[in-house]
Amino acid sequence: MTASYPAPDASPPHRVLILGAATRGWYEADAALRRDAVLPRLRAVCAGWALLGARLIVTLDDDILMAGEPAGGGWTWYLVYEVPSLQAVADMLHGFRREDGGVRLDRYFRLETRICRPFLPIEPVAIGPVAGQP
Repeated sequence: MTASYPAPDASPPHRVLILGAATRGWYEADAALRRDAVLPRLRAVCAGWALLGARLIVTLDDDILMAGEPAGGGWTWYLVYEVPSLQAVADMLHGFRREDGGVRLDRYFRLETRICRPFLPIEPVAIGPVAGQP
């Protein structure tokens, strides 16, 4: 007899993994532009994600054993959020496309997302039961 495996629950809230990396624009920008324009814009856009209902779970930056522009997998930082809808994810990424104060973040960074859910074999053991899951 084969055990049944239920379909994954795709109802909100969703977990979103955001994969990020600096682009050539970041590396070619001078220090003053990065400090005075790009980084403040990056912080403002990411802070605004909370207004879309996104809740930051964890950030990871894997530059400990890396220097320079990423190659290979191409990603160097990862953000995990819980979001109320797929539209919220689209709106989060759109903040990188909008120009504000002469800065479009997609000139300096690239992003890609993965829509996820809790990894049920581990998470309930590590942090307790997940709402709505046995």
